[in-house]
Amino acid sequence: MPPSDSIKEAMETLLKIFKEDNLEKVARAVFRGGDIPADKWSFLNRVLMYLNETEDARGFRQWQQVGRYVKKGSKAFYIIGPVTKKITEERSLESGEKVREEKQIIAGFKGIPVFRFEDTEGEPIIREDFKVNIPYEFNGIIKELGLKVQPVRFCGAAYGSYNLLNKEIRLASPEIEIFLHELSHAVDDRLTGLRPGQRKDQEVTAEFSAAVIAHLMGYKIPLGNVREYIEGYSFKELMSCLARIEKIVSYVIERTTAGLKQPVVCACEGRV
Repeated sequence: MPPSDSIKEAMETLLKIFKEDNLEKVARAVFRGGDIPADKWSFLNRVLMYLNETEDARGFRQWQQVGRYVKKGSKAFYIIGPVTKKITEERSLESGEKVREEKQIIAGFKGIPVFRFEDTEGEPIIREDFKVNIPYEFNGIIKELGLKVQPVRFCGAAYGSYNLLNKEIRLASPEIEIFLHELSHAVDDRLTGLRPGQRKDQEVTAEFSAAVIAHLMGYKIPLGNVREYIEGYSFKELMSCLARIEKIVSYVIERTTAGLKQPVVCACEGRV
């Protein structure tokens, strides 16, 4: 792709901020963890990364250096980097003597191809000593829904997420209510079908479902936080989703009760 086309593509991606509900991704780009190359990128380039649905993107050789390789057929997206050049300037000293100095200036910009973590394979990347223990009674439902539970670093925006495309639950917290919220999204996706983005009906459904499941299974969770979360969206929305919530809770409870005789712990190490 010619440099001008790659820059145009990057700018068109950034323009999506103003056309779609992407404010969450913009907010996430503010926070830096300090342990991946993208943490050294400009704010706009980090926005580009999140708009391309990933939390880690690197160049082809950078992935090779950590034992990962870009999958065949994967398409790069482009971040914007400066093009510098050296110039020589002449200036006069107080004595009247003239000296020549070299300095670097930005002469333009270029597109730099990078690949998402999701488009690579190879060695796991250990980001921090983080472990999520999922109670064994959820093993069956995780397998049935084809879910992958993945611990990730907290980036300042969300403690958990559910990916509609690859059926992946990402957790940046070991708290059971975070897992139950994302699991409820996954079940809702199976039963009803979800739409991309944080939509009121989907969020209040997942939060209240998680609270009911936790209560029925004996998990102690801060109900004040649940109330505050739902208030942030709409109690009116919650009332219209009660039948949907009942189906989600029934689905989870039926399957977790059936799997209580399988004493296996699902331990997810902090590798992504």
